[in-house]
Amino acid sequence: MAGPENINDHNENIRQMQSELETLRSKGSHAGSSYDRHIGDRIAYLKAQIHVVTLKHKLIQLHNNMDPCIYDLNPKGIIDLTSVGRKDGTPAWKDVLPQISDGHVYSYNPCYSFTQVNCLDVAACQAHQTDPKLTYSLGTQNSVQWRTNLGQELPTLVYKTTERTLEVTLKCLGPKESNRLDVQGLDTVKRIYSMTLSSKCACWDGCGSGSTANDGISGGLVFIIVLFALLCIYLIGFMVFNKFKRQATGLDMLPHRTFWISLPGYALAGTRFIFGKITNKKTDYSSIP
Repeated sequence: MAGPENINDHNENIRQMQSELETLRSKGSHAGSSYDRHIGDRIAYLKAQIHVVTLKHKLIQLHNNMDPCIYDLNPKGIIDLTSVGRKDGTPAWKDVLPQISDGHVYSYNPCYSFTQVNCLDVAACQAHQTDPKLTYSLGTQNSVQWRTNLGQELPTLVYKTTERTLEVTLKCLGPKESNRLDVQGLDTVKRIYSMTLSSKCACWDGCGSGSTANDGISGGLVFIIVLFALLCIYLIGFMVFNKFKRQATGLDMLPHRTFWISLPGYALAGTRFIFGKITNKKTDYSSIP
C-alpha cells in the first residue's frame, strides 16, 4: 500500500531531536573545550535536521491536503468530481441505508460541504435511523486525502475526524449510467467506515475540469514546490556541514562550489561545440577534466 506518510512519525522525530538538543546544551556549559567542540558539531547537525524534518512535515501536509474535487497527480489523467456534488448545502445522497443494517443511515456529498443537524460543514454524516437528530461527522472536505493503493486502478478518498475515518472507493461507470452511492458501513475490524461512489466522473478524464476557481493544488505546482524545497535542503544542509565540520567560511561554505562556478563555462563550451558540428565550423573543444 502506497499511502501518505505518517505525520505523527515526523512529530516524534522532531521531539526526540529537540530533547537531545536541550540535553547537549545543558552538558555543553559544563564541559571542557575539546568536548564543547564535539557538542557544538552535534548541536549544529541537530538544528539542521530539525529544519529538514519540519520542512518535510510541511510538504507532506501540503501534498495530503488536496483539492476535494479534483485528483490530477496521475499520468493516466484527471478525476474531476466537481459536477457530482451538490452546491446548495445539501448532500447528493441523504440517509442511505448500508448494505448490512447497523441502525444508522449515511449522507455524502463529494466536493462541497453540507450541513445536517449537528453535522456542520461536512463531507459525510452518520445519523441514527430511528432518531435523525443524533448525527456524527465522518469528515470534512478539508480533511480529504487522495490515497492510492497498490494494484488499485483508481484512488480512494479518505476523510477523517478525531474519532472516525471514512474511505470512499471510486468506481468508473459508462457515460450513460447514473451516479450511485453504495454504503458498506463500519468495518468492525479496521474501525473504518466505507462507501463506494460509482460515476462516469470517477473515470480518468471522465468529466471536464469543472470550475477553474478552485483552491486545489495542481500536480505541476506540487512538483515545483517539492523541487524548490529539495534545493533549499541541499544548500542549507551542505552549508551547515561545511561550516561546522570543515570549518569553512564565506563562499567556501557553498556546496560543490567549484562545480557550480565552472558549470556555465562548460555549458557554453558544449553549446559552441554542438553549434560548430551543425554548421560544420571548426571549434576548439576540450573535455571536462
